[in-house]
Amino acid sequence: MAMVAGLVLTGCTESQTGAPVPAGPASAPGGAPAGGGQPTVSIPPRPRDISLEGVDPCKLFTQAQLDQLKITRARNLVQDKDTFKGAPLCAMDGAQDRTFFGYSAWLVTTEGMDLWLTGKRNAEAKLVSVDGFPAATYHLRGTSTFHCWTSVGVANGQQLAVEFTPVTRSVFSQDQMCQKSEEAATFAMQTLKTLK
Repeated sequence: MAMVAGLVLTGCTESQTGAPVPAGPASAPGGAPAGGGQPTVSIPPRPRDISLEGVDPCKLFTQAQLDQLKITRARNLVQDKDTFKGAPLCAMDGAQDRTFFGYSAWLVTTEGMDLWLTGKRNAEAKLVSVDGFPAATYHLRGTSTFHCWTSVGVANGQQLAVEFTPVTRSVFSQDQMCQKSEEAATFAMQTLKTLK
């Protein structure tokens, strides 16, 4: 079951996969860096800029945070697909009783989170705040109970993106998945602030 979570998290093919992306060529989770436009909502300013350059995504979670998220395994990977190619990510497998799920934390330095709020992507997105920073939560348009992403705008053209994906199906509602994604993004931001 942990291997299945890893495959989903790293963008490998699965018959039911899908990710919120702009129109255009196929891409891996997290969308494509193409496509512009202005956000349809007013995005508040960041308290400060935090560059993601040189950050280890798996060091964004303390052991206590991993325990709270019920993570059983975490490993560093690098995105090898066209979308955000070269972006470092931490893939994490989780389990509680007989329920299995995964998280992934991506360090994207090729575009900011504001593009999720333009209405030009194949995603249902809303503006939220994560540890005082503007962020967007989103999932594939027209679907539910598949996954949820939270992308935090940490600097111009950079986002810390955290995905929650259930491996055991029909357990989590869309709202619960987004809550879990936001919780993990909050943990990552709390730790990031101590590193930078």
